[in-house]
Amino acid sequence: MVDNESRNHRLKGAYGLSLYIEYETTYLVFDTGPSSDLLQLNAEALNVDMELIDGVIVSHIHSDHVGGMPYIGWVSPYTKVYIPYDSLLSLGRTARSHGLVPVEVSEWMNPWPSVYVSKPVSGPPWEHFLVIEDSGRLVVFSGCMHPGVAKTLSEISTYFEDKRIYGVIGGFHLANAPKKHVLKAIDSLVYTYGVRKVVPLHCSGELFKSILSKEYPDIYVEAGVGATVEF
Repeated sequence: MVDNESRNHRLKGAYGLSLYIEYETTYLVFDTGPSSDLLQLNAEALNVDMELIDGVIVSHIHSDHVGGMPYIGWVSPYTKVYIPYDSLLSLGRTARSHGLVPVEVSEWMNPWPSVYVSKPVSGPPWEHFLVIEDSGRLVVFSGCMHPGVAKTLSEISTYFEDKRIYGVIGGFHLANAPKKHVLKAIDSLVYTYGVRKVVPLHCSGELFKSILSKEYPDIYVEAGVGATVEF
């Protein structure tokens, strides 16, 4: 619903991230973009019924991921919002003021069947990740991945033991990274963890996307505002 880039004239791009996720009978919003106006505009254009959502996951406290909470509180009050560690007095207060129910994440959680919120991982800032497990395969949703690819996937892989990380979608925090760091991140994704689908958004960077698309076209998935990705 929100990303830096939009290729659809009905939708507006802006620096930030918000994903609408459907998994069986669970409907989630992962991050809320930089503003309520933007989230409302794109959600309505995409015919996303925000009144039906089961929960909101806010990956970390940066403004380009939390700005749409007032809109969600307006259309879907009393929805639980899973907020970053050590943000109950700031982001939690904002959530409550807009009719939402904040839940601070301090350890691994399993709020819905086969849907997990990771323990906080330090970047800084503290950031947690959404993981969906299906038939022994995992799909990871990332806000910005401030802790880095290796540290993040190691935490997730350790928790789920022998389950395979099939896909990763979201921000990778590599927009201004030197090429050697970009290549190291790709190496971790492709060779260390054997990820089969990578969907870079938001802060991932053009170099990261360019190398992936050219060297690993079967793994790279291009997306942006309005894109639908099915795992």
